Amino acid sequence: MDKSKKIELNSKYKFDFKQLQELVNSFDPISLIEGGAPDDEYDCLTEQILSYVYKKKTKTEMEDLVRHEIEHHFGLVVEEKYKEKFRTDIEEFIETVMTNSN
Repeated sequence: MDKSKKIELNSKYKFDFKQLQELVNSFDPISLIEGGAPDDEYDCLTEQILSYVYKKKTKTEMEDLVRHEIEHHFGLVVEEKYKEKFRTDIEEFIETVMTNSN
């Protein structure tokens, strides 16, 4: 790959990452941004979601990734009475991601 192509791809990645970072921070699944955390707080999740977007993973695969990361990486324990809302919120978020990545 020539240098100009690398620069172009790097630029595209940075642009896509920034756009997705804004979506993830708006989603703010465990209210870290709302609580004053820095904008890069969810970057580990943003990177994984962007990778899934580039690999054209399914909506279900993306939802499973987000759910897993929120529960295991960030340690959120979702009470049974909130599980349906949690699932729906993630579905809506991923729908937004997929709509904005096309």
